[in-house]
Amino acid sequence: MIIRKPFTAFLMATSALAVGAPASLAALKEAGVFKPKTLRDRPLDEFYQVAAAVDQRDERDYEDNYADDIGDGVFFAPGVQVNGLDIQEPRLAIRGFALGNSAQRSNIIVLRDGARLTDVHGTTNSSEIDLLSTRRIDVYRGVANLREGGGNLGGVIDLRSRTGKGVPAGISARLDGGSTIDGKAGGQTHVSLAGASSGLDYYASVTGVYENGWRDNNRRVSEQFHGNIGIDLTSRISTRFFVDVVNSETELAGGLTLAQLEEDAQQPTPPITLGPLFPGGPIINLVDGARADDFARDIREGRIANETTFPLLWHDFTIGGHYTRRWVESPQIDFIGFTDQEGSEWGARLEAERSLSLFGADTQYRFGGEWVNGSQNSDLFENNNGNAGDMVAQTDQKSKLISAFVEGVYKPLRRLAVDVGGKFIKVERQVTDLSDDDIDMETFTGAAARGGARFDFTKNLQLYASASRAFEPPSMEVLTAGDPTSLAGLGEQDSFTLEAGLRGKFRNWIGFDIAYFDTDVENEILSLGEPSSFITGPIYGAADKTTHKGIEAGVDVQLFPGSMADRGAALTLRNVYTYADHRIVDGVGALGGVDGNRIAGLPVHQYRGELRYELIDQWFVAANVQLAGGAFFADHENTVSVPTDPVIGFSAGYRFNDRIEIFASGENLLDSNYVAGVSPVLSVNVDEDRIFTPGARLSVYGGVTYRF
Repeated sequence: MIIRKPFTAFLMATSALAVGAPASLAALKEAGVFKPKTLRDRPLDEFYQVAAAVDQRDERDYEDNYADDIGDGVFFAPGVQVNGLDIQEPRLAIRGFALGNSAQRSNIIVLRDGARLTDVHGTTNSSEIDLLSTRRIDVYRGVANLREGGGNLGGVIDLRSRTGKGVPAGISARLDGGSTIDGKAGGQTHVSLAGASSGLDYYASVTGVYENGWRDNNRRVSEQFHGNIGIDLTSRISTRFFVDVVNSETELAGGLTLAQLEEDAQQPTPPITLGPLFPGGPIINLVDGARADDFARDIREGRIANETTFPLLWHDFTIGGHYTRRWVESPQIDFIGFTDQEGSEWGARLEAERSLSLFGADTQYRFGGEWVNGSQNSDLFENNNGNAGDMVAQTDQKSKLISAFVEGVYKPLRRLAVDVGGKFIKVERQVTDLSDDDIDMETFTGAAARGGARFDFTKNLQLYASASRAFEPPSMEVLTAGDPTSLAGLGEQDSFTLEAGLRGKFRNWIGFDIAYFDTDVENEILSLGEPSSFITGPIYGAADKTTHKGIEAGVDVQLFPGSMADRGAALTLRNVYTYADHRIVDGVGALGGVDGNRIAGLPVHQYRGELRYELIDQWFVAANVQLAGGAFFADHENTVSVPTDPVIGFSAGYRFNDRIEIFASGENLLDSNYVAGVSPVLSVNVDEDRIFTPGARLSVYGGVTYRF
């Protein structure tokens, strides 16, 4: 009853609003408001003319659901797995990489419109991502994108913003709201303004989020502004400016042991106690928990970026730049402390490309580079019940990135394309202990390269194969995890990958994207311990050799296409499957006793699927499921298995007319007490290691969109 009454009232209210609303947006009817961009609908256009694993996620994948973090945006992305650590804290993994960070993420570079959201220090704050102002998500797995990637092992995710050219002109307002089964309410509002005229277009939006996580000490309040303006100076010269402002305050519940999760999954990270050492003796409180220490992460960010394109000397040039100012305040468990960081970052990039005929064959080449320089003051205090206490360390952290790439595509035959490329990367990390001006600096220099071939059987069917090399320096967070005043002795990570894939569609009823990869890694940095578990050893260590193998598959099937089309309807089954065989070949050092074991943190088999029935441009209803199977370990010693449960959800929507739409969505309909995320460690102390994050209970949300 907690959910049904307000939700029923919400539907009645939105129905009343719909009466008499005039139709006005014929373009939406032509596009199909409720029609998702399935693999079957996807043309293998310019984006897919590369011999590598790439994918695009259209906004229609997530706009008719309650989508509040990046994990919702990549639900249907093959090869991308989501490890939920806390409210608004999803950890994305591509090909088993990006599991080794307890809070911030490396291994995957996140961009917004080609400019970095992942800072030059290697940190990505997921609360800075606003899906409702995002038009599509481009996913590059491995070294599929040499321009922005290659300097990391996992890949690149680029969030492409809505613009005035891509959405109907005018004002649009959206209101989402709902609750968990035990009455923890949450919601978001989104208001946007868009317009376009000759040579000029603009888009601006504000998103406000208030969420009471179903666990204690779990709440998020945020405001996000995104705006961009595009100017076409001539038919071939254009520029676009982007502005982002974020103010996010998040209370974090933290992890639990398996016993604590089974006893009361709603509790936040509890204190660590000792005793009683004898019957009736005292219990000593070693460490306060999330509630007393006020676990939190508050972020304020401002960002300006530009992208300009123009022709010059027979080439098409793209130049871009960004400036970001960011402040992060985070009370953590008391023996870790209270962190306060404030810094800025400048970046610039250049790319030039040209198409020509070489020896009678179509040829295209591009070259360019990137320069990013960032610094931040990083202060660590004692955590006095969520407040900054005595100073523990005061440092200045600096990072610099310089890279240059060149790549080309040559088509000796009409259906055969060969592409090759290389990239040079140099990264500097520097920490200055401001108490004595002691400077510790490391420079990491390496190269990335790729070569492959693509064969087009038809315009709708491609086969590709490639070999690639990637290079990634350790992030600032990894290097300073043990001692914030100096850099740990961890080196760069190198990988070599062989991959092959088949993508396309058959007739008009099935679309697919299937890839196999085999990656050998040297010096992979893995998580050894979770800081909140009161560990005394190093948090990160490097394995001499590891291997990552797997299959990434997306298959979308149109069921009964003929009979459904006669009714103006569609019945679609969407499937995403990942097979992950990631192992430590030669651990050496801290990981020396786990040779041959699976790398912890991901299941061997993972499936996500949706069955969706829609009456085009009128209404839809869908059911979705997430399943995991096979070996799934929490520790690299492979002694503790992560429990898995099916997670079932639904979504439905109705379009009254061109101005008003409503939707409803539900999560965890079985109300399972399941594990949504795990922070992998070397060895698990089942009584003390709080490395498991419970998933949210049964939740139902609804939303209404009105276009003025």
